[in-house]
Amino acid sequence: MLEQIIFFALAAVAVLSALGVVFNKNVVHSALFLLLNFSTIAFLYFMLNAQFLGVAQILVYAGAIVVLFLFVVMLVGADVGEPLGNWLSGQNIFLMVLGLILLTVVGTAVFENTVLGAGGEMTPEVVAQFGQTEVIAAALFTQYTLPFQLVAVLLSVGVIGVVWLAQHQQRQKFRQVVAVLDAGWDGESQKVHHDKLRVNWLRRPKLFDFDWVEIARATDDDVARFTRQIENDEDRWRGLRYPQMVCVVSPECDLSESTHLKLRQMFGEVRTADVERGAQ
Repeated sequence: MLEQIIFFALAAVAVLSALGVVFNKNVVHSALFLLLNFSTIAFLYFMLNAQFLGVAQILVYAGAIVVLFLFVVMLVGADVGEPLGNWLSGQNIFLMVLGLILLTVVGTAVFENTVLGAGGEMTPEVVAQFGQTEVIAAALFTQYTLPFQLVAVLLSVGVIGVVWLAQHQQRQKFRQVVAVLDAGWDGESQKVHHDKLRVNWLRRPKLFDFDWVEIARATDDDVARFTRQIENDEDRWRGLRYPQMVCVVSPECDLSESTHLKLRQMFGEVRTADVERGAQ
């Protein structure tokens, strides 16, 4: 009786936390609900005498997967409380139909194997004799080796997709990204002006994707370090864009003729004009 009460309590928490993941508008709260859901399912595994699956559920899903989701949220920069949009859009209807088909297939397979199907080779006696870890490892790396490797590939593709999505959203958000060399820059290393993102390379001396260069207040050594990084840049896409970029040098920036020559060799056009200062 007590076991049934605990089971139904955990099942209710699992269902409610799953609904919280789907219907919560705050992505961080959704991730926390997902953590609660994974932990509850782990306790259900323990009640089914599947200790290995319970521990794996906590370590892999409640630990690594939820942390990965939170990193994705921070990397992509999803807004907290972002509206969910129209639930009856064509894409959502297609996804709901696809989900129902998947649920039907999985439910049918489970029903046929548990109710109508015959018992498998891994009986409780065999598991008790050899141990859960040994039995699961033998099945995972022999009979299910290909699905196991496909899951690893799927996770890798997901990580690559997140990185691409983050870069794509940044490029869509700002029409121009400007690499600025300004020794008198105040505040953060990057500032937004209308649809232009200005990043002070002197405050974060590493290369990033930018569209043009502004040199406001910098020495010959600063410019030399900047151009040296560009020369050693292994990104082929950026390497093709450097000769097409414009470099604007402030008249107040006293650079030597050799530095100007280096800039003209590096970029497609170098001109002298007033440059917006980061302190303003």
